[in-house]
Amino acid sequence: MMIKYEQKKSGIVCFEIKNKIAIITIDNGSQNKIQQADFLDLNCLKEWLSEQDLKGLIINGRGRHFSAGADIEKLKSFKDDLDSLKDSLRKGKEILNYLEALPIITVAAISGVCFGAGLEIALSCKFRIATNNVVLAFPESNLGIMPGLAGTIRLPQKIGKTKALEIIISGRTVTAEEAYKIGLVDKIVPNKAHLSAAFEFINELTENKSANQIKNIIHSVNNSFIQSEALAMQTEGEIFSGMIRNL
Repeated sequence: MMIKYEQKKSGIVCFEIKNKIAIITIDNGSQNKIQQADFLDLNCLKEWLSEQDLKGLIINGRGRHFSAGADIEKLKSFKDDLDSLKDSLRKGKEILNYLEALPIITVAAISGVCFGAGLEIALSCKFRIATNNVVLAFPESNLGIMPGLAGTIRLPQKIGKTKALEIIISGRTVTAEEAYKIGLVDKIVPNKAHLSAAFEFINELTENKSANQIKNIIHSVNNSFIQSEALAMQTEGEIFSGMIRNL
């Protein structure tokens, strides 16, 4: 039986919990545009997550689309106030870095259009599940700009430098089939099945695994990206030894 907790809202997103899985829903009109880089209050998110005993988190978009990306007219309004833009980008990256580092399974459940800032949000999740009609892109180059929420960093990490450069510079769209082939999404499901598939994915992946075990695995894997190889290996050994001690 689904247990639905009271929904909370911050910025353009809604928070809710179902069966120990947190759900962040982008809710901003039919296209779920990202009006500013700091699209939610990070302190509110941290406080909300700290109150929960979670085994996973899902990010999705209300309605048909995950997100069509940034509002270009809103971006243009920053032309004469670049300091404010830089501050917003810094805060936005802090949000995505926090989501990326969470010690739980995080899944972007993607449907419809997933462009620009929307794709950057999806890339901050550890896994991506997409419907078969999804369309993904970084269209910024067609507008004379480029991704600004770490898309030029996270996309190469996921699919490699060469393919990432081609997708970002061309600004072309990527179908669900191609996205799966190049490793941009981890699973394709039928239309409208993305949210239920994300729940199932988290439940299957965490079955018979303790929260501490998952946290330690995620921490060690994350270290491989932010520490030297030697230090990451040393830290892995320390984490492993601690887990053996607690058996």
